[in-house]
Amino acid sequence: MRHRILAILMTALLFTALGTQSTVAQPATATIYIDGKQLVADVSPVIRQDRVMVPLRAIGEGLGLAVNWDAANYFVMISTNESYLMAPAGVAGSPQSTIRIFYNGGELKSDADPFILNDRTMVPLRLISEEMGMEVDWRADSYEVFISRPAADTTHELPNLPPSEQILDPVEELPAEEEPVTDYEEKPISSEPTGALDMEALIMGQAQVDAQQLRALLYRNNPNAPDLIDLYLEIGAKYGVRGDLAFCQAAKETGWWRFTGIVQPWQNNYCGLGATGVAATGDEDLLGADPSCICYEEGVHGAIFATPKDGVEAQIQHLYAYATKKPLPEGTVLVDPRFKKVTRGIAPRWIDLGGKWAYPGYDRNKYPGENGFAEAFAQEDTYGHSIIKHYYAQMF
Repeated sequence: MRHRILAILMTALLFTALGTQSTVAQPATATIYIDGKQLVADVSPVIRQDRVMVPLRAIGEGLGLAVNWDAANYFVMISTNESYLMAPAGVAGSPQSTIRIFYNGGELKSDADPFILNDRTMVPLRLISEEMGMEVDWRADSYEVFISRPAADTTHELPNLPPSEQILDPVEELPAEEEPVTDYEEKPISSEPTGALDMEALIMGQAQVDAQQLRALLYRNNPNAPDLIDLYLEIGAKYGVRGDLAFCQAAKETGWWRFTGIVQPWQNNYCGLGATGVAATGDEDLLGADPSCICYEEGVHGAIFATPKDGVEAQIQHLYAYATKKPLPEGTVLVDPRFKKVTRGIAPRWIDLGGKWAYPGYDRNKYPGENGFAEAFAQEDTYGHSIIKHYYAQMF
């Protein structure tokens, strides 16, 4: 009798364990609404580790973001104009620890690990939504999640952020009166590609590579960098400036957006505008630039731009000033505080920027003497040459 009772108890325990295991194996599904509209995805959201897990592509596109798959690097890149969200995508059967999430240059940590479900990368909804400034309401009784976007901020105020303590080699510009005046004949913008590594490439012209190629280049050099590529291509096209090479110039100036010097990430200054090696007083003349887009702050090196878009546009405008004598395109607002310091049209080519945009624009230790710049130029070893040879050339 004792053995029979023991057997019955063991059988009951076994069925209880199996029932519990079956419950865990069947994750509950949840319904997600974004601004009142139900999210449609080929893989349903699930509950795991008490977190709502969603397919990364669906939630990204549902929030109005651009989603790109980089097969070479196994990255899923989700981006906006001002920030980026990136997760190296896993493959079925890969360890969960290989899936990492990055937002705006920093890695996000969660107590619920991303995982692969039906060939989709599943990530914690709340972690992503709240990091992007969304409001998330989880209703446990109905297994529904409501995501709402905050009201749009139509003001254009500069951030009041503290200066950092990093040190960067400053970009120096000669005052306009010290820049040599050279009469260059403006060349028409070619509608045809001029070649991958044309050292005579003009600053004015259309981009020769697309956004996907630039993203692959960016994430090979710094997978945590902000994605500003669409801004460079779109604003460059508006001014007729090579946005692809302007992006490479910014990569050179910022060290692939690592900002290892006196210009800081929060300044949205990607080309060292106003960083002359002397900290600002805060009383600098903006020379007609829109004060809602740019300012100087006491103790900070270089200009401070209100948004990444303003920072990119200021760089494009500065290149425009060097490359052409034409007025700014109709309807544009001046955001470059040093635009009027440039002798207009003095540098139509990228290689002409040495000694002008960046001074002295070459390595004086490597090329000493009064003819040092001429020797560096002959060796294609100046500031402008470097943008093409050491940054742009990586794509080829």
